[in-house]
Amino acid sequence: MVDTGRLTWPVQCREDFTRIVAYIILATVFIFILDLITPLGVMIWILYLIPLFLTVYLSWKYAPVVMTGIFILLMAASLFLSPRDISMEYALLDRTFFAFILVIASVFIEEYVSNVEGLAQSEERYRSLIEWLPEGIVVYRQEEIVYINPAGIRLLGTDRGEIPAGLDIFSMVDPGVRELFRQRVAQAEIGARLNLDKVRLIRQDGSEVMVDIVLGPAFWDKGTAVQIVIRNT
Repeated sequence: MVDTGRLTWPVQCREDFTRIVAYIILATVFIFILDLITPLGVMIWILYLIPLFLTVYLSWKYAPVVMTGIFILLMAASLFLSPRDISMEYALLDRTFFAFILVIASVFIEEYVSNVEGLAQSEERYRSLIEWLPEGIVVYRQEEIVYINPAGIRLLGTDRGEIPAGLDIFSMVDPGVRELFRQRVAQAEIGARLNLDKVRLIRQDGSEVMVDIVLGPAFWDKGTAVQIVIRNT
């Protein structure tokens, strides 16, 4: 499927956020009830680590700190409500130590989530810049186009602004330089940066356009790809 840069991810992110929040709430309630009905000496509260680590998927850096506070309050409540089979002092020592572990874990998770958020913001800024470039940007991987920016759509696409699934970019290149272009793509896949000037492209609507092409290696979906920059001459 060709990625044309249309941003549909916010809806998906909201759905994922709601689902993860539901998992965290259900897990927290289950652990609290289980902790209430078991003796103090049974360390059920250690299961709070499960919903704590689920906060990683919320992409909200304050989530682990907030949930840690909630877990500590629940542990304090169950300390007085759970059946007593050990001394209160020993139970309090156990839960205090675990609360300290929760705080340390939440700090590490918060730092990790902050780094992920920063990376996501950088990627979104880079994507926005790419989409506003006047040059066409095409990412070619495993013999198919996996990304194309709006300028690339205008250069290669139809009047509808769409790229047909499975489009072979080689078929759009002037037959006279098609084999050379194929060689350049193969070289770019292994790290070379190459230029092709004054290349005639045959668009999907049958019209022709003369372009300059720059090819270079790229990283896409955990694999190597070729980035093709197309400039209208």
